[in-house]
Amino acid sequence: MAGKHVPSSIDKLPDEVREAIAKLRAQGRTLDEILAHLASLDVEISRSALGRHVKRLGTLTERMNASRNIAVALVDRFGDQPDNKLARLNLELMQGVVMQAITGATIDEETGEAEPVTFLPEDVMFLAGALQKLASAEKTNADRMIVARRELAKEAAQAVDRVANRDGGLTRATVDKIKAEILGIAT
Repeated sequence: MAGKHVPSSIDKLPDEVREAIAKLRAQGRTLDEILAHLASLDVEISRSALGRHVKRLGTLTERMNASRNIAVALVDRFGDQPDNKLARLNLELMQGVVMQAITGATIDEETGEAEPVTFLPEDVMFLAGALQKLASAEKTNADRMIVARRELAKEAAQAVDRVANRDGGLTRATVDKIKAEILGIAT
């Protein structure tokens, strides 16, 4: 992707300090309260730098929530059946890659707004190839599931035939009806 994020003075702070800032902000603390806490840790940063950082945190939180909503919508659309777990995993993984691209956007230090995310042609080709491979893998998985279901139905039909022949209590019409209505096999 074009454009790199230039680390701010807060980005250069230790992880623990940045995590404390995020935690305090999530608790609803004001900039002045956060600055006072940082001062107690002997960390000095400007109020404007903290304001930009907090604004960027808010923007990232909004993006993450939007991304999460997209992932939930995709899972809802494709279902929650066990045979769709691979598809859901693939979609969530791709959603994560896109989220990384979005959150890696350059932030304008003056306004705190995200610059538009731009992709180089190689990036677009990579994402398109990845999506194509995901679609192919999903089709292969779906084909395997169809074959497995057919095989299971065939085995169940054979079991019905064995029981009917062994016990002799089922008519051919009843066996055919079981196969058609319960197993989905036309005789």
